[in-house]
Amino acid sequence: MGFLLVLPILICGFIYCKYNFYDKTLIAKYEGQSLYLHIAMRGLVLALPWLAVVFLIELLTVGFWGLADLLVNRGFTTATEQHLFSTMLVAILTAPLYAYLAAKIRFKITRYRHGLRNDYLTRSFILETMLPTSTHQSLLLDSLFNKRLYMFSMEDRKVYIGWVKNFGNLQDHDSNNDEGFSIIPIYSGFRDKDQLTVEFTTFYDRVYDAVKKGPISGIDDGTEDSCSRASRADEIGSLFSISLLQKNIVSMTFFEGAFWQEFKRNEVKPEKDAVEG
Repeated sequence: MGFLLVLPILICGFIYCKYNFYDKTLIAKYEGQSLYLHIAMRGLVLALPWLAVVFLIELLTVGFWGLADLLVNRGFTTATEQHLFSTMLVAILTAPLYAYLAAKIRFKITRYRHGLRNDYLTRSFILETMLPTSTHQSLLLDSLFNKRLYMFSMEDRKVYIGWVKNFGNLQDHDSNNDEGFSIIPIYSGFRDKDQLTVEFTTFYDRVYDAVKKGPISGIDDGTEDSCSRASRADEIGSLFSISLLQKNIVSMTFFEGAFWQEFKRNEVKPEKDAVEG
């Protein structure tokens, strides 16, 4: 009977954490005892009121309309424990549906409480404001939600300038290190292996201009972070979308065209002999 008392808690906790976006994402950062304790805590909070409701129904229906007596007649329990056994049995069988509905309702409450228009925006809001993220993830989310341009320096010395189009989920244990994301690029190039200066070799904005017969971003005047014509950039830029891995990011820097152009004009490159020495 003790096992039957624990089972609804475990079922409610598991189902709720599986289908509630906040907890599903949060427990990806837990492992071992921390993971089990989080699920058990959620299950306990859910299971106690549910057991009270089922007990009340059992009392009002006199053993679930004869189910308790049937279990005694079939030898599943004794007459002294029939009501407790039938209550726990019904609670266990209905716990998955109850926990699933509780998870979905909690998500909807977050959506309507903050006036979010759809589920995608709700998930984005939860990721950005309610969940702990790494430094890189925070910047990636900023680029995704606010259409900001960033410079991405990668381990292989490749450099990209663009904004994040899609962001991998945070629901794997290693999501802080190796989740994928995709960007719509504006420039791409590399860092010199000796001087580490950035040299751009591919100018996607020129291709966008040629296709659309008009500029799609303020890459030269520093207004690109506002992305006033973001819809056009998304339409054509999606054709050139590049997928990258977070674990390969060396550094991320907010990019503003006017400052970048001024920086390049005043950049002092080291002498070749000095580099070799």
